[in-house]
Amino acid sequence: MKIIILLNLIFTFLILPVFVSGQKDYQAGYIITNKNDTLIGKVKDRKSPPFGKLYKKIRFNKNRLTKRKYGPHQIIAYRQGDNQFESLWIDVSQNIFKEIYTSVPDFGEKSFMKVIVKGYLTYYHWEFQDYESDYIDEISLFKRTNESSLARVTQGIFGLKKKRLAEYFQDCPELINKIEKGELTNPVEIAIFYNNWKENNP
Repeated sequence: MKIIILLNLIFTFLILPVFVSGQKDYQAGYIITNKNDTLIGKVKDRKSPPFGKLYKKIRFNKNRLTKRKYGPHQIIAYRQGDNQFESLWIDVSQNIFKEIYTSVPDFGEKSFMKVIVKGYLTYYHWEFQDYESDYIDEISLFKRTNESSLARVTQGIFGLKKKRLAEYFQDCPELINKIEKGELTNPVEIAIFYNNWKENNP
């Protein structure tokens, strides 16, 4: 009897906390493999503060006995709770005046991109971690379907990159006008407006 009590105490105070800690930050979701199979389970892609960390490979639990890690080369997409991510090739080059973002297969690096608005024009957050502060920040990007170029949407505290967006949306003068007049002030509004406009102007 004493042995059973002792084993229960060991489990409660030593083993159980480790198990619970290992399950922290997992959320219901799924992954889509490179074979286009959808696997349902629980997903963890970062460690919460303090000592927060953005994982290069997500953690996926199909069940308590099956745990695997997947990088952006190994899966097409994943979902964690309410957040959707896609694996995308990204290359960043620079000329005298601006940074140039492109997405061409096998060129640059493959990264998980958080999907904010999905459509003909997709609005992404390319997340990165400031290792001095552990703060997770993002670069906001627009990408049209079947186009390799991306447009950076914002520039820190300076807000929308209006000049770059005017170049990117030359096909939609109405949108440029609304941005310049301040009628559309954030990337979500811009993406929704453009996608609705595109549906009516294929």
